[in-house]
Amino acid sequence: MTVLAFLGALSVATFTFELISALQYGFFRHSRLDGAYQNHAQQPIRRSTWEAILIALFPKRFDPDHARDLLDVVALIRRAGYPYSTPGEFYAAAIREFSKYLVIGGLMAGSLAMNGMLVAAPLFAAFYIYLGLRRPYTRLKKMAKARAETMRNNMLIALSVLESLLSSGVGVQDALRRTAAVGGTFSNLLGLLVAQMEIKDIESAIEVVQAHLPDPGDTDATLFLADILDFFQRSRPILSSVTALRESVHRSVLELTEERAALVRQRSGLFGVTAVIGLVLSMVMPFLGSTF
Repeated sequence: MTVLAFLGALSVATFTFELISALQYGFFRHSRLDGAYQNHAQQPIRRSTWEAILIALFPKRFDPDHARDLLDVVALIRRAGYPYSTPGEFYAAAIREFSKYLVIGGLMAGSLAMNGMLVAAPLFAAFYIYLGLRRPYTRLKKMAKARAETMRNNMLIALSVLESLLSSGVGVQDALRRTAAVGGTFSNLLGLLVAQMEIKDIESAIEVVQAHLPDPGDTDATLFLADILDFFQRSRPILSSVTALRESVHRSVLELTEERAALVRQRSGLFGVTAVIGLVLSMVMPFLGSTF
C-alpha cells in the first residue's frame, strides 16, 4: 500500500505541475525572442514532466541520444518510407504509446486488486507494460512490410515502362528518370537513385537506395540494383536483364495472387462448414433438451 500511495501522490503532483505550467504559459506573455535560435537544430525540445520522468527511468528505451536500438530504428524508418521525420519523433510516439498502455494496465491491475485477485494484478500490469514497449516497434515493422507488398506490384509496372523506354532507344539514366515519374514505391526509389547519381558516384548511390528498400532480402530489387551497377561500371547490356527481371516479378505477382485466392477459398470453406454445423445443432438441440 505504501508503494501505491507513493505512485498516486507522484501522479497527482505531476498532473498539478503540468496544469499550472500550461496555465502560466497561456496567460503570461513572453518575449518575442524567447525560443528564437539561429540554428533550428540547436533549438531545445519541450518535454512534459511525464516524458522527462520516463526518459530518466528508461534512457535506453526512450532517449534518442542513448537508445540502444537507434540504428535499428533509423533503418526501419527508412524501410517504412519515413512515417516519422526523425528518430526523436518516433521515440516521442513510443512514449505516448507506452503511457496509454501503462494507464490501461494500471486500471486493470487496480480493478483486479479491488476484487481480491492480487496474484493476477501484477501479471496483467506487466503484460500491458510489455505491450506498450513493443507496440511502436511492431507497428513500424508492419509499415515496412506493407510498403514491401505495395512495391511488388509497382515494380512490375515500373519495369514494364522502363523496358519499353529502353527498347525505343532512350538512354538508361533518362529512362530511369521518366520511369520515376510513374509514381509508387519502386518508382520513388528510382527517383532517389537518379537524384543520388547526380551528386554521388554510382556505388554510393546504390548503397543509399539499398538502405531504403522496404525488404532488404528482396532478391528482385537487389538484382536490379546489381544490373544498374554493372551497366555503369562494366557497360553490361541492361535491356535483357530488365526483361528477365520483369518476367520474374510477373511470376511472383501471379504466385502471390494464387496464394491469396487459395487462402480465401480455404477460409470460406471453413466458415461454410462451421455454418452448417451450427445449423444442424440449432435443429437438433431442442429435441435433445426435451429428451433429457
